[in-house]
Amino acid sequence: MNKLIIWDFDGVIADSEKLWVSVWLETLKKEKNITLSEDEKLNLLVGIADKSRKANLERYFPDLILDEDFMQKIDEGEVYKGMHFMQPIEGVEDVMSDNRFEHCIATGATKEQHSWKMTQFKWIEKYMSPEDYFTVDMVNHGKPAPDLFLLAAKTKGYRPQDCIVIGDSLNDFKAANDAGMKSIAFVGAEGNDTPEYRKKCYDTGVIAVCSTMKEVKLTI
Repeated sequence: MNKLIIWDFDGVIADSEKLWVSVWLETLKKEKNITLSEDEKLNLLVGIADKSRKANLERYFPDLILDEDFMQKIDEGEVYKGMHFMQPIEGVEDVMSDNRFEHCIATGATKEQHSWKMTQFKWIEKYMSPEDYFTVDMVNHGKPAPDLFLLAAKTKGYRPQDCIVIGDSLNDFKAANDAGMKSIAFVGAEGNDTPEYRKKCYDTGVIAVCSTMKEVKLTI
């Protein structure tokens, strides 16, 4: 095996990005009476870690303060929705079973967040071990910085040019590009497969935009 596939988790392995975004939208409305437009949702919330979502919102709304109590409500909402509604993306296991590649996960979630998510995805251990999970708290700068992808490649013993990132967010693709890695945009999660978003993905330099895991498998 001379290639490493680096997977994002939310929106790529798990159809969960929509769940986390819905928690933020609901909590912002209930606690702060803030409603985001579709463009604001995409720019401020989609495809990034909770810490970055918080920072984005506080910059965007100068008088907004998201305190520990607010973030606790976010954590509780994400756990509830994740434990009750999170499902794998159709066909993802077919890609992971391709033994031409090694596989690992590099996620914007913390180790604690990723651990409880994996309780419902134990089947992944057929293709990689817990040592192959790289979380945002393992680096100083999360996506869109390249640090997490570079850590995964170095730990697994691969050169950046021998890695393929499969992600769903513009932050994934920017991080991959800055790391010197190829990337594939998966837009099969709910709400991502639009002409506008496909163009944004291609503008970052991805090698392909795929709406199904069957297309991903043909691309790699």
